Amino acid sequence: MSGEAREWKSGLTWRVVLATIYSAVVLLPTLIWAELMIGPPPVSLSWAVVILFYWLALMYGAPLSKQELLVMFAAVGTAAYAGVGLDFPSAFYRVWFSNSPIVHAYGISELLPYWWVPKNELIRAQVIRTFLHPEWGPVILFSMIFWILSLVMGISLGFFYYYLYTEVEKLPWPMARVNVEILSVLESREPERMRIFVLFALIGFVYSMIAYGTPILSQSLIGLRIEIIPIPWLDMSDAFQDVLPGAMVGLDTNPLNYLLGIVLPWYHLIVCMFATSLFVSLIGNPMVVWHFPYLIPKWVEFPKGMKLPDILYWSNLYIWIAVSIGAGFAVFVEQIIARRKSLYMTFKSLYKPSSALKLAGGLSFKSILGIYLIGTLVWFLLLELILIPGFPMLPLLFLIVVWPALYGLISIRAYAETGLSIPAPPEFTSNILIATMMAYNIPVHSKLGIWPWFAPLGVPTGFGWARTFYICSGVRCTFRSYIKAVYLVAAPVAMLLNFIFSEFIWKMSYIPSPMFPYAQIFWPLNAARSVLWCTRQIYSLNPMLIIYSFIIVLGMSSVANILHIPISTIGIMTGIQPLPTPLAMFIGATLRKIVYRASKGRIDLMKYGYMMLGGFAMGLSVAIAISVSIAIFLKSIWPLPY
Repeated sequence: MSGEAREWKSGLTWRVVLATIYSAVVLLPTLIWAELMIGPPPVSLSWAVVILFYWLALMYGAPLSKQELLVMFAAVGTAAYAGVGLDFPSAFYRVWFSNSPIVHAYGISELLPYWWVPKNELIRAQVIRTFLHPEWGPVILFSMIFWILSLVMGISLGFFYYYLYTEVEKLPWPMARVNVEILSVLESREPERMRIFVLFALIGFVYSMIAYGTPILSQSLIGLRIEIIPIPWLDMSDAFQDVLPGAMVGLDTNPLNYLLGIVLPWYHLIVCMFATSLFVSLIGNPMVVWHFPYLIPKWVEFPKGMKLPDILYWSNLYIWIAVSIGAGFAVFVEQIIARRKSLYMTFKSLYKPSSALKLAGGLSFKSILGIYLIGTLVWFLLLELILIPGFPMLPLLFLIVVWPALYGLISIRAYAETGLSIPAPPEFTSNILIATMMAYNIPVHSKLGIWPWFAPLGVPTGFGWARTFYICSGVRCTFRSYIKAVYLVAAPVAMLLNFIFSEFIWKMSYIPSPMFPYAQIFWPLNAARSVLWCTRQIYSLNPMLIIYSFIIVLGMSSVANILHIPISTIGIMTGIQPLPTPLAMFIGATLRKIVYRASKGRIDLMKYGYMMLGGFAMGLSVAIAISVSIAIFLKSIWPLPY
């Protein structure tokens, strides 16, 4: 026990608090301004602040521990991105949306809920531009309530899945392990690993300045976006359209995905992912065009004149989302049946947690179950009694209870096994809402027809927290110190300064305006898409595709288990995507095997794969942070009188 006590350490120190305040004061307003002006940065900029404090600590002869580095990164990210409570910059969009031409054109302006945006016409017209108004009360209140519910439920579910996939099944968590390796190297500064890390950080920095920095800076300097390296892939679909119409072909231009293939331990999983993507991209879409054109509406004119992003969007919307949902259900059933012993061991171990687990700040099964059930009940009652009273209960229970548990079990396992996150099927909730409203004959232009579209139906699955707990265990940082730093230190600072900076920016100008070109261009596009869903102009869920894909994937899994064929259903599910990324991972994994065999086992790229991956990711983050900062400076000086 004493050894365990020395091993687990708190990461919350005065230096973490100082970095958090610095991030909130310097990075937070920069990011608020950037999202309105040039759009959200493609990666997190938190590492730039962490590295600054890391080198300052080294210069003063008191290096940061890996526990401090982890907690600092989390607290800095919370303070910079203000992902807590009410996100005041998002309220800019709500106010503009409520008074936008498209909302008025479709006649839903007066039906927008009071708990989502104030009813006051002066606020909606941005004559009154302040959050210090009584009508913002319900908006702020319900945002805070659901943030707190999301927090406690996310922590409880996240800890359960962390224990299941880390302590019981011992999955590799390849992308989360990158963070563990980075933190360990920064603390130990072991010469050999540090050289590899710094080398790939420099490569990542140079590459990212060319790939990401050039378009960001050229747009700011000359108003023209210049791309030297196409991001995120080199689109080669045009070359195949005559032979394979609808094919999704390209080369991934993100080196991180090639490096991820090197560090993944299971080659058969990558092969399954690549084979599935090959089928989807080169066979599936052309088959739709040739034999099943009715699956996509005629007005889309799929795939005439389309580039890869357009082909991906329309085929995903009407085909592959439904297929991935069916495959997801199959994976869920397989996990419950094939991994029942793991689930039982998790329940048993958490029922009486060990002293080491208690020392780290872990939760017992009783606490997890109690928090989750109470949180779910409160969430459901708030929706059913206050926010959307009268909405059918069964679909609501499915969205709040069944779907988060199902999606959480699948997506977290996929991430823990492959390093790839499975994004929630786009528009899944929207399709469920439309199906429910049509089944119950709910009019479009009514409270029950409009309010559910703005209700908080995104119940947490625990994904982020499961990943966080794995990283904490990897660097032996107590869970309590991490949670305290994020929610007792960073969150209050972020909320206060988020409010102050947002209030100041809103008083400067109507939003969107020529001062904020990104919002001026993309907000109307987002609004048009939202209104089309709200007024039921789009409905893309195909139940038969869900059923067929469920039967096929579950059948393949059953046959593979009987014949002892190494097929990964997680690999199949994550492979339902365009070819570039699975191809990149397949190339990386194959290169690792070739080098290993050619050197007769002397050179194993996996040994230093995490250092290469982590270094490149670090260099990428710093390069983008510098590019975005320069772009904001250049954009912000144009209104000056000289």
